[in-house]
Amino acid sequence: MNLNYPQKRHQLLQQMAQLDTMEYGSLKAEYRPAEAGQSCVPLGPYFKHQVWQEGHNLSRRVPTEQAPALAEAIANRQTFEKLASDYVGLTVEHTRQGNAKKNSPSQLRLKLKKPSKA
Repeated sequence: MNLNYPQKRHQLLQQMAQLDTMEYGSLKAEYRPAEAGQSCVPLGPYFKHQVWQEGHNLSRRVPTEQAPALAEAIANRQTFEKLASDYVGLTVEHTRQGNAKKNSPSQLRLKLKKPSKA
């Protein structure tokens, strides 16, 4: 389906508007080795949310039951940033196409000609 500029723009904005939760940072699952004399199975997962804030890497533990919602919020932010980048790219492309029409070769030649002395 080949959409025109306003339709593509509208579609990107609709997709962005559907993302209700967002969060910065990353979420990592960590496992700890089992204590000596106990099973060989590592303990975990334990979740750690890391965020770069005010020049520092802040880290916090996240309860297991909250991890899926946080992972979704982080993925939503990443999706939003991708859609926003696509929106900017689309708008820049549209702007350049508009400027190309204004500065067509024939228009440039007219601008470059020296005024005749009359």
